[in-house]
Amino acid sequence: MTDKTKTNNTVAEPINHSVITDLAANQDLKHSVLIVSIIVNLVVLTTWVALQVTSQYDAQIASVLFTR
Repeated sequence: MTDKTKTNNTVAEPINHSVITDLAANQDLKHSVLIVSIIVNLVVLTTWVALQVTSQYDAQIASVLFTR
């Protein structure tokens, strides 16, 4: 009695590590740009809210924004 085993006739393709590295670097760049964008937007929002709520900081903020 012979024992037959099934074999997979497909050939495994080698993994191209440079493509994976490029995709990971691309994702890292996107994430870092999004994080910086969120931080800038939070600063702008906080400044805008501070200007809307009180007039106490108007002169200080104007001097920071419009210094010569």
